[in-house]
Amino acid sequence: MPHVEPLHADDPSHVGRYRLSGRIAGMPGASPAYLARTADGSDVTITLLDGDWTADPAERDRFTEEANAASMVAPFCAARILGAGFDGKQAFLVSEYVPGPSLLELVTEEGAWEGSDLEALAIGTATGLAAIHQAGLVHGGFGPQYVVLSPDGPRVIEFGITPPYGSATPGNDMRAWARTLLFAAAGAPPDPAYNDLELLPEPLRGLASRCLSGGRDQPTARSVVIDLLGDDDPPAGVLAEGARRAAPAAAQPIPEGTQEPPRQGRSRRAVTLWWAAGVAVCIVAIVLVIHVLQSKSDQPSRPSSAPKSASPHPTAKPSAKPTRTVTIPASLAGTWSGQVSQDSSSGTFSVTVDVSLGSGATAGSIHYSGPFTCSDDLNLVSDTFGTLTLDQATVKGPCQRGVVTLTPASGSTLQFSFKGKGAPAATGTLSKAT
Repeated sequence: MPHVEPLHADDPSHVGRYRLSGRIAGMPGASPAYLARTADGSDVTITLLDGDWTADPAERDRFTEEANAASMVAPFCAARILGAGFDGKQAFLVSEYVPGPSLLELVTEEGAWEGSDLEALAIGTATGLAAIHQAGLVHGGFGPQYVVLSPDGPRVIEFGITPPYGSATPGNDMRAWARTLLFAAAGAPPDPAYNDLELLPEPLRGLASRCLSGGRDQPTARSVVIDLLGDDDPPAGVLAEGARRAAPAAAQPIPEGTQEPPRQGRSRRAVTLWWAAGVAVCIVAIVLVIHVLQSKSDQPSRPSSAPKSASPHPTAKPSAKPTRTVTIPASLAGTWSGQVSQDSSSGTFSVTVDVSLGSGATAGSIHYSGPFTCSDDLNLVSDTFGTLTLDQATVKGPCQRGVVTLTPASGSTLQFSFKGKGAPAATGTLSKAT
């Protein structure tokens, strides 16, 4: 779980005009993130961005322009970019601090969502994506780890601030939205073979089916919100009404030592106070949308605590729950190779990528060749409906740190995506070596 810890010895005490008060650990992002407080007393997250691009005046201007564009995302169920700047050669982003657990953590810990709470979750996440898409941006890696259940309702975090390109499209965001709802409705660790739409009630089932199928019939995020609201012209506006209707999905802490039955329609325990330590929001920018989620053990759900009885005998504490380490599925084991493309200020170029994965392993390896050559270890972060997220963190050569995402596609291929620090995003298709 993300939490704030004291600053490390080598951490800065100030970034720009902001005084840092702690380091945020366990964030779904590889860049250092810090807690700071504004002059009016508001908590904010400061995210430091590294890379040689900061020495290029044109890239610095582009960063500022695109951060300004991202700050225009409507504040409805999406975390806000509050500012950006440079401290010497160090670029940084300022974003709001949002307390609460991620949907991935909460479902794994507490179990399935259903009924009105599942509907509120669907409305909130679709509203957040609609706000992002309305600004001409995409998320690019949406999933349950990028939904924060704040005290005000669901919030979509870590969207990219660059326009859509490659595999990062609004359509792919909506496919990920449907898979996220299925995960929440299942209330279980993601299963690569799982896609049971029968778990979803109507109209969610039909909307999710259309989102997964793609094509001309695939709905937009805004149209999904309208369908779920049943009103295309509410008095406060579609997004504002979506945020209001999503509020029941908020994660409300309860005082320690007290017990409270679960809210109607949700098969999970009430959230305890320790979640309020918070998930800080760090929005990564330009050539950087780093998706590193601290690995969480998959845990089975458990029922809510029963109300205290009048019996004088104390209630026995539940035994510790077994855990399961996330590992590479056998279906994706082997060596995968292919060409991926990267965009840079000098144009688009191709790189050959070879990825090696072992069945049951928690890590793999990657090798790049072409205009440059380097290799790295890939540490498995999560497996969400067969999409593997891997941390490319120990670089050997001129490559940059980042996150590799592998998504099974048709014809025994994998869709490859890299988003890293100080390097353009890369996308392409990998085929399994014979």
